[in-house]
Amino acid sequence: MSKRTLITNAAIYAPSVPFATAMLIDGEEIVWIGDHSGAEVHRELADTVIHAQGHFLAPGFVDAHVHATSTGIMLSGLDLTQVTNKTQLLNLLSDYAKHLNGGTVLGHGWDETNWSDPELPTRIEIDRATWGSVVYLSRVDVHSALVSNSLVAQLPASRELTGFDEGPVTQLAHGALRTFALGSITSGQRSKAQETFFSHVLSRGIVSVHEMAGPHISSHQDARSLKELASQAGMPHLAIYWGELFSEHTRETISDLEAIGAGGDLFIDGAIGSRTAFLHDPYTDNYETHGANYLNVDQVAHHLIACTQAGIQGGFHVIGDQACEIALKGARLAAAQTSESDFRRLRHRLEHAEMLTDDHIETMRTLGMSASMQPLFDAWWGNPGGMYESRLGDRSQSMNRWGSLQSHGTAVCFSSDSPVTPNTPWNAVHAAMHHHNAHERISGRAAFAAHTRGGWRALGPQYDSEGVIEVGATANLATWHVEDYQVHVPDSRVTQWSTDPRSATVPLPNLGEAESPVIPLNVCTIVKGKIVFLEESFSDRVSTNG
Repeated sequence: MSKRTLITNAAIYAPSVPFATAMLIDGEEIVWIGDHSGAEVHRELADTVIHAQGHFLAPGFVDAHVHATSTGIMLSGLDLTQVTNKTQLLNLLSDYAKHLNGGTVLGHGWDETNWSDPELPTRIEIDRATWGSVVYLSRVDVHSALVSNSLVAQLPASRELTGFDEGPVTQLAHGALRTFALGSITSGQRSKAQETFFSHVLSRGIVSVHEMAGPHISSHQDARSLKELASQAGMPHLAIYWGELFSEHTRETISDLEAIGAGGDLFIDGAIGSRTAFLHDPYTDNYETHGANYLNVDQVAHHLIACTQAGIQGGFHVIGDQACEIALKGARLAAAQTSESDFRRLRHRLEHAEMLTDDHIETMRTLGMSASMQPLFDAWWGNPGGMYESRLGDRSQSMNRWGSLQSHGTAVCFSSDSPVTPNTPWNAVHAAMHHHNAHERISGRAAFAAHTRGGWRALGPQYDSEGVIEVGATANLATWHVEDYQVHVPDSRVTQWSTDPRSATVPLPNLGEAESPVIPLNVCTIVKGKIVFLEESFSDRVSTNG
C-alpha cells in the first residue's frame, strides 16, 4: 500500500490552479491540489502531513549538465575557486597534501583571470609543495590543469600528446592525465564523492541531474557506480549521457548504463578560458591560436545518423563559433539522410552552445534540437572587462543567447556544469534574468521553466509530463523560504506583473536586483513522493498520523 503525504498552507506554484495552498501525494503521484478546506477533508487519508506555514512549494530543479564524482571530490576536498594568487594556491596545496599522507592530490577551480598577478606555479613548485605527490589541479573550466612531475612520470606518453606544456596541460595531454588521475582514486573515495554530491544537490532543491559521462571525461566504472547509487531510495533522478562516437561498443555501453544517449561531453572543441574553444578567428589575447578541434562535420553527421537510426539521443559539447558551425552543419546533413520526424523526436542536444548565430538557432529549431546552457557562465565571465571580453573582444557581446533561442522557439534547459559552477539553481535563474546583454535576458518565469520542466523535456518526449505541479504528475518538489514575490519580464520598462489575487497570476520569488541577488532557502525536497531532505528548522513541521 502506497504512503500518502498531505501538504497544507503552502504557496503552490501550480499555474493551472492559481490559488492552491494544499496538495495530496499518493505514492509517487500528485492526486489532488486544492485549498485549506479541501485539505481538511483529506487529512485523515494522509500518513504524513507537512505544515508548510506559507512556504513556497514548486517543482524541483533539474541540473541538466553535471559531473557528479568531480563535484563530490571538490565539495569534500581541495577547492581552489577562492584562490587569488600563486602563493595562496601553493599554501593550500601543501596543507592538503599533508592531510593525504602521500595520496593522489585532486583539486579544482583555479582561475588566473581573476588574479591580480596571473603567474601560475611551475611544475617544480608543485612538486616541492607536495613532496613529490601525484597532483592534478583542474582549471575552473576543466579543460586544462596544473599537474605534478610525478603525475607525468606515471604517464610518460602524455609528453608526446597535443597540449603538453611545462605550464598548464591542455587538449589531448590534459585528457590523458585527467583520466589517469581520476582513475587512481579508490572505489571508497569514489563512493564517498558521489554520495556527497547527491546529498548536496538534494539540499539545493535539485530533484534530477544529467550526468555527463564518457571515456574521456570519467569512465564506465564511474558511471556504473553512480547509477547503482542512484537506484537506492532517497536519491535524485539520474539521467546518464555517454560521450562517445556511435559504435557497437557505444551501443552496448549505453544499454548497460541505461543511458539516455551518446552525447553530452562528446567534444567538438574545448573551453574559452583555456583557449581551446574552436573559433573562426584567432583569440584576441593570443593571435597564434584558433583553439582546438576534435571532430569534423562528417563525424558529427555520421554520429547523429547512427543515433537516429538506433533510436537514441545524440549530442555534442560545443562552445566556439566554429565548433557550433561544425555541429549544425553535421546536424543538417544527418537530418537530410534520416527521417525528419525521427530526428526531431529524439531532441538531439548541444551542450553549452555559447556562440550560436541566428542561422544556428533557426537550424536547431527546425531540427527539434535543444541547448543545455549555463547562466552562471555569463554571470561570472560575461561582464565588461571580464574573461570572455579579454579572450574574444567584441565577440563576447553576442554569447550565451538563451533569450534569442527562446524567442525563436528553440528548446533550452539550464544547468551548472558542476564543478565548473556550483549547483545553485536560483542563482542561475537570477543570472538568466540579468544577462549582461539586455537583449538576451528572459523573464523569471521563463528561466524557472528552463531549469525545471526544460530539463525533463530535454531527455525526450517520455518525460514531457514531468517538472510541473498537476494532478497525475510525479511529486518531484522543493519547498522554499521566500521573503517576497515578484514576476519579472525581459522588458526593462516593466518590472512586474500584478500579484493581486484577481489577476490569477502565480508569482515566483523576488530574486533581487542584478548586483544584489536574494536567494530562497530550501527547507524540504521531495523525490517521487518521498521526503529526501529536511532543513533542521523545518523538521518540526512534518508530522505522522497514527
